Amino acid sequence: MVHELVLDWDTLTANTDPDQHLTVWTAAPGSPTHERLRILASWATEQHLAPSFPLR
Repeated sequence: MVHELVLDWDTLTANTDPDQHLTVWTAAPGSPTHERLRILASWATEQHLAPSFPLR
């Protein structure tokens, strides 16, 4: 468990299609959340959570 994550977010909307949105979640560099996300990423690497198809 990595505890609470505090994230900032931005939502971008396409000018050509206002129903299309892209939300980006980020953590401030050097923050406790940034470090917790690094820990989660390392766990994913350790668990071999790679795509089931070969990367080229």
